[in-house]
Amino acid sequence: MKKPRFVVWITTDHLRADTIGALGNPAVHTPNIDRLVRGGVSFTNCFANSPLCMPSRCSFMTGCYPPQTGVMRNGHELPADFKPVVAQSFAEAGWHTVQIGKLHFQGHQDMDLDPRPRHAYGFNVFNLSEEPGCYEDAYKTWLRGAYPELVETFSVPRPLTAERKKEARDFRVLEAPWQASHSGWVAESFVQYLSSWGLPPEPHFFHLGFYAPHPPLNPTREMMEPYRSAAIPDPARRAGDPRDGGLDGDVLADFRRHFFAMITGVDLAVGRILQCLEDSGVLEETLIFFGSDHGDACGDHGQIGKSSAYFDGMMRVPWIVHWPQAIPAPGTRMDEMVEMVDALPTLLELSGVARHPAMVGRSWAPAIRGEASPDGREDVFAIYDRGDLMVRTETMKYLRYPEECGDREALYDLETDSHEFCDVSQDPKYASELQAMRERALRRCVEACRSVHRRRTQF
Repeated sequence: MKKPRFVVWITTDHLRADTIGALGNPAVHTPNIDRLVRGGVSFTNCFANSPLCMPSRCSFMTGCYPPQTGVMRNGHELPADFKPVVAQSFAEAGWHTVQIGKLHFQGHQDMDLDPRPRHAYGFNVFNLSEEPGCYEDAYKTWLRGAYPELVETFSVPRPLTAERKKEARDFRVLEAPWQASHSGWVAESFVQYLSSWGLPPEPHFFHLGFYAPHPPLNPTREMMEPYRSAAIPDPARRAGDPRDGGLDGDVLADFRRHFFAMITGVDLAVGRILQCLEDSGVLEETLIFFGSDHGDACGDHGQIGKSSAYFDGMMRVPWIVHWPQAIPAPGTRMDEMVEMVDALPTLLELSGVARHPAMVGRSWAPAIRGEASPDGREDVFAIYDRGDLMVRTETMKYLRYPEECGDREALYDLETDSHEFCDVSQDPKYASELQAMRERALRRCVEACRSVHRRRTQF
């Protein structure tokens, strides 16, 4: 069975599944990501297991659910000795492991004021930058050397400050080359690594962590160019929606325009990465995973950002697998439901690396290789620290919130209400569906808390 020479896992932040050109959104300019779609396999119904960054990342990079890792919200940290973790799995199989960009297994609020070393989680090379320009990290150090005049231009305010909250809705276009952006740095660092070391004989695993399109939204002029005069589709919104955030329509349109431009910045970086692999003659032997930790409301329901509203726009993420040497049917789209917890087991099987017994995600490697028909999940599951959760089937979505959030539940009929405007949990006609979804939620929650590790989360 073929094994890749290189594995490149590209992770974005806030990127919705429906903001890629080749996957059905012509308003977003993504020619290089489109190339991955046309040459690979795309899972079009992949769902995150948490609506927040840290719990989602620690889940899909371990193959375990958030309660099993103990990382249930931003600020909870993955223990340094936790197993399994993606880099450890590859390293134990003889691979050299490289981290560039955002990982977010540890909290980074005021990280520059903490003298303790950061955990490397099994990576041999650890070029970490969780935010663009907040701290003296790998990105800012590189920026000082490559573009010293642009250090302040590309720096965003520190998290949880008044300036940061203001900039989250104060969109701006930067007069600077896109290569100097955080996305440009991730791509350039990858290129520099291969250029410095040549083509190493041992197999390599790379995690390339992009911060974009996470707000603040500050694209460069080149990123923004495709959207200056383009029509931007309206978000999903309806009068009388009880969950509408009330943001002004012009603000939402401006947000979406700048959000799409940030995605184009990631796309430019993907193009640089693909060109480097092609010029080096190893693109055919390189397995590329492309995905995101979660999505963004992006104007739907009058909201922006992420939350435990569990809208599909927040929870459905892209998952693209590109490996020219081993994919028999390029351009395949698999519409069956899968979860991001399935990503690592799939990646390991495709790479010929053994999976740890604690991993609970499923592998879709046989379907990707064309050896079996995909048999998707009956439902997908997500959970947040307060104990609220989501269970979604093809036709229904159930939400449950704990006492501190009103001790309430909601049910949406996705066949008649795909944008989740109308909660039918109190409608007698849906009594049997409501009870069935409650039972699914209980079963999935119990399963997600089982682990070979010591108990990490109490309910």
